[in-house]
Amino acid sequence: MKREEIQALVQRQADAWQGGDIEAIVADFDEAGALITPGGAWVGHAAIRQAAIAFWATVQTVQVEIKRLLVDGDQGAIEWRWTEVRRADGQAHTADDAIIFTVKNGKIVYWREYFDTAHF
Repeated sequence: MKREEIQALVQRQADAWQGGDIEAIVADFDEAGALITPGGAWVGHAAIRQAAIAFWATVQTVQVEIKRLLVDGDQGAIEWRWTEVRRADGQAHTADDAIIFTVKNGKIVYWREYFDTAHF
């Protein structure tokens, strides 16, 4: 993929998470793609869909601010600031998130997030 295509994919993911668009989140992943966070690992469309549904049951809003994108062939790294407002208490929680990813044939095959869980 060209850098511009990867940049568009990353922006689609940010937009999908901000909009709570679960099908758009899943659509960018390969059928066997992996989403890994400090909270767990989900492989495949069904598992990623269920993780997104469970996440959105606990939050009201999400805001994502992309700070940096590095691309090297079919892999890259993202720094973004993630802010979520939880349903339980209405409080906003913000964390800086680093993501390592790999794409193949236009789809995410590996997406691993690193953030300080003390913020969540």
